[in-house]
Amino acid sequence: MAKKAGEIMGESVITGVQLEAQASIKSVVGGVIGGILTGFNAKPASLPGDHEGLHYAAVGPTKIGFFSMKRGMFKASLQDLLVEHPRRDLKALEIESGMMPTAHFVFGDGTHYALMCARINLGKLKKMRELLFPE
Repeated sequence: MAKKAGEIMGESVITGVQLEAQASIKSVVGGVIGGILTGFNAKPASLPGDHEGLHYAAVGPTKIGFFSMKRGMFKASLQDLLVEHPRRDLKALEIESGMMPTAHFVFGDGTHYALMCARINLGKLKKMRELLFPE
C-alpha cells in the first residue's frame, strides 16, 4: 500500500495507517483539541475529500496524503488521492482513547480531519505521531 501511495504522491512513504470514517464524525467539534494549540481555532471536524469509508493516511518526507480505499474480499486496496497537505502544515495529531480511538489531524489553516482507528492499527498511528512530533 505504501509503495502505491508513494507513486501517487511522488515521494516515498515513511509511514502510513488505515483509518475509517464514521457518519457521526462530522458532528465532532473542533474544540476537542482546543487545549492543544493555544490561540488556534480549528474548523469543525471533517473528512478528507468528504469520503465516507476507509482511508489511508500516508506520510512522506514533505507531504501528508489521504487516500480512499476499497474494501476487498481479503484486504482493502488503495484507490484515489483525496487530499494532500505539506507536512510542515500539520500542527497536531492527537489520538483519543477508547475502543476505536479517534485521530485528529489539525493543519495550520484550521483544517481538522477526524478519523477512527481500529485497535489493530493503533500502533501504526502512534508510530506516525512519534515521527511527526518527536519529543
